[in-house]
Amino acid sequence: MRDPAPPRVTPPAAVPAVPVDPAVPVDPAVPVDPAVPVDPAVPVDPAAPVDPALPVGPVARTTAALQVAAVGYTAAHGDPTTRTPAPRRRVRWTVSWQVGAAAGLVVLLVAGGVALRTVSLAPGPAVVLPVPAPSGTAADPTGAAAEVVVDVVGAVAAPGVVRLPAGSRVVDAIAAAGGASADAQVSALNLARLLVDGEQIAVPRPGEQAVGAGAATAGAGDELLDLNGADEAALDALPGIGPVLAGRIVAHREDRPFASVDELADVTGIGPTLLERLRELVRV
Repeated sequence: MRDPAPPRVTPPAAVPAVPVDPAVPVDPAVPVDPAVPVDPAVPVDPAAPVDPALPVGPVARTTAALQVAAVGYTAAHGDPTTRTPAPRRRVRWTVSWQVGAAAGLVVLLVAGGVALRTVSLAPGPAVVLPVPAPSGTAADPTGAAAEVVVDVVGAVAAPGVVRLPAGSRVVDAIAAAGGASADAQVSALNLARLLVDGEQIAVPRPGEQAVGAGAATAGAGDELLDLNGADEAALDALPGIGPVLAGRIVAHREDRPFASVDELADVTGIGPTLLERLRELVRV
C-alpha cells in the first residue's frame, strides 16, 4: 500500500500576543514556549487547503496506514480477537473387510501351528518292556527251589551228598565232592549236563561202566539211556528218533529237565506209540 502524498501544510497565522494579567502569578517552573518555528524543509503551498483529518509527520502516517489495514482485514475476515477457531477434524482410519479377513486367517493359522507343536512335543506315557527270564537254569515246578542235592560216588576224592545252587552242572558236583581222582574216567560223563535234584552221579574208573544220570551214552545190554544225561548222538541212535527229535529232546531238557519218561510226550513229534516204544529204552 503506497503512502499518500504528504499534504501541503499552511503555516498558521500569526498569533497575537496575549497580554499578561498582572493578577495571575507566574510559575517559574513552567517554561515559556516561544513561537513554534516553521520547518523550512516542508514546502508550503499557500493555495492548498489544509485537511485537518490528515495526520502530520512520519509516525502519524504509519499509524494511519496500520489502522486502514486493520479496518480492511476486519471487513474481509472478521475481528481476529473475537473469532472462534474452527474445531479440529478427527481422522478415522478405516480397514476394508478383505484386509480384516486376511489378518484373521493369519492369526488362526499361527495359533493352530503353536497348538499342534505343543501337542507333538508333549511327553507320552512311559513304555515298560518285559524283561525276559534267564534261560539255561534247571526249572523247578514250584519256582521256589534255590538249590539241588545230589549224591556223587565213584572215583572222587570225597564221595557223598553235596548241595549246589540250582542250575549247577555235573562238573560242579564232582568239584564239590573233592574233584575226580587220578584214575577217574571223566570222559565217560557229560560234564556240561544240568543237575537234577535227588540224582546220583557215578564217576567210573578205567574198565568200569558209567551208570547213573551222569552217563553220556547208554550202556551195553539192558542198560537204559538217561534222557537228562545222554548226548544228542546217543538219542539219535534210539529207534524212531533221528536227528530232528534228538535235537528237540536236548532243547527240552535244557529248558526243563525231564522228571519222568512220560514227559517225552511234551516233545513235538513224539506220539503215544513212539512213547511206549521208548519207555523200555530210556529212563530219568
